[in-house]
Amino acid sequence: MAYFVHIEDRDQSYLDGVPLSDEAKRRLDDFVDYGIANAADSFRNDPANRPFPNDAIFRLDFLILDRWGDNRLHKLTFFVNDDRAAVGVLLVVFVDYE
Repeated sequence: MAYFVHIEDRDQSYLDGVPLSDEAKRRLDDFVDYGIANAADSFRNDPANRPFPNDAIFRLDFLILDRWGDNRLHKLTFFVNDDRAAVGVLLVVFVDYE
């Protein structure tokens, strides 16, 4: 099941400002649209992906070598609330860039 992924304006602004090439940002958008939206129940429910036990937050990492830009490895960590997964919605609550 593909979920609708909601990103708050502040987090979208943060993503827009990360130092990635245009192509790497396009691939980041694809990750949100496909990687997060299609996160399997088994992945979401794995305790290794839950930074806070008994919480509705799971995490996903996006790693990309920006060969279209600075040729460096970039990592973004998404923290996603899935307490509305039953109705098809995942909410990005925090994004961290390294």
